[in-house]
Amino acid sequence: MTQKFTVLYFAAAKDASKAESDSFEWKEGITSQVLTQLLLDRHPTISTVLKSSMFAVNMEYMDQDSNWTVSPGDEVAIIPPVSGG
Repeated sequence: MTQKFTVLYFAAAKDASKAESDSFEWKEGITSQVLTQLLLDRHPTISTVLKSSMFAVNMEYMDQDSNWTVSPGDEVAIIPPVSGG
């Protein structure tokens, strides 16, 4: 059975990817850097948005500069900065 993880796109990330979510096949060693490359490969137009976005794995914010990994069944949210008024 293939193991997967899900990526959710919000705000500008949703607009750039033209998707609300994606399912990716999980493989050993998917780090934050590998995930970023997977996202860019699937949605090249998301590049600018990713530079300023926060990542949350299973509803826990992750430091983009640290080297965290994705596990099977994880839900990764891409959350761009938002402004309110």
